[in-house]
Amino acid sequence: MASAPLLDPTGTTWDVVIVGSGPAGAATAITLAKYGQRVLLVEKRASPSFKLGESLPPTSMGLVRHFLGDPESPEQQLPGLFRTAGNISLWGTEQAEIADFFFASAGHGLCVDRLAFDEALRTKAVAAGATLLKDVCFQSCTRIEGGNFNWQLALTSRNGIRHDRARYLVDCSGRQAVVARILGVPTRSHGDRLFAYAQWFSCSGGDDDRYTRIEAAPYGWWYSNRLPGFEDNETWRLVVLHTDKDLPAARLASSRQGFDQLLDGSTHIAPLLKAGGYHPCGIIRGAPANSQRLRNFCGDAWMAVGDAAQAYDPLSSQGIDKALRTASHAGHMIHYALTDAPQGAAGLDGRNSYIHRYDQQQRQLWLTYVSQRDFYYGIQFRWFDQLFWQRRR
Repeated sequence: MASAPLLDPTGTTWDVVIVGSGPAGAATAITLAKYGQRVLLVEKRASPSFKLGESLPPTSMGLVRHFLGDPESPEQQLPGLFRTAGNISLWGTEQAEIADFFFASAGHGLCVDRLAFDEALRTKAVAAGATLLKDVCFQSCTRIEGGNFNWQLALTSRNGIRHDRARYLVDCSGRQAVVARILGVPTRSHGDRLFAYAQWFSCSGGDDDRYTRIEAAPYGWWYSNRLPGFEDNETWRLVVLHTDKDLPAARLASSRQGFDQLLDGSTHIAPLLKAGGYHPCGIIRGAPANSQRLRNFCGDAWMAVGDAAQAYDPLSSQGIDKALRTASHAGHMIHYALTDAPQGAAGLDGRNSYIHRYDQQQRQLWLTYVSQRDFYYGIQFRWFDQLFWQRRR
């Protein structure tokens, strides 16, 4: 999908500018555009980069249908997904526990190709009326005193710098939280050093496994899922090690030899790969996986949504679900606030009842998440003498 052309660099105006077009940004744009708000969605990448495959629990199916319709229908033409049957974990004990989705309301979860999924959401945002600019970076924002707009924004591209004005600014830039950082809002991570090391595997045979697999280890925990789609008749599977970046296991995991050495010590995932005839391919990629949140989730005429507001440990399995759910809430609250507030900055800070409601929801979500995270790490009693697990007690 081609991005919209760069417009007049001197005076483009918007009700809302959203920085970042991942699930949180696109879903916020969809919600606002459907209400008739003039929305600009800014994406710094010209074309998709790699994304880890991601699985969605049955409780997320309603959200997916809300934004995309039935993702499995031929009309959606959404490639790269398959139904998942449940989770198999070796966590508190050495015995595998199976959580089957058969008895859930939807009866299944979904494993999605993130690149295709994210692009489908962006397409929906444009269809709803939002303007999408790709290969455009958010550079700076300056407050406008008086008048109908609150922000003067500088956006850079290969064509130079363009200047836009907006009533409201939304940070959906993920863990980097670029808008919040420019506004001087600090991020709190509480010393969490969790990092994810991902390796793709492929095999020439079939693999009908539809379970997400998790396995605790002395130095962290493993995740594996078969990926949707095929390439050159190859079946693909993702294996990710989560450990603290300062531990010896992290240094090992960053190399192919060290990753294989650690993986060979697993009791569940390594035999699965061997039985399927899988072999590693591509380079090992790393990404932060720590828990973090902004000190403030919103302020005068701005708001952070998705991972920009608060990012979770992947153990929570709430990545896309949280992005879509909080984006829907954010979009509604911003629309109501803009509709009720007078033109200009007045009434668009935390004292606005709608913005305050969003802020309170974010604070409660964080408290609930931390409680659940600590509970699940706490029920893993093995390796109590290992630093990774000591830190989580």
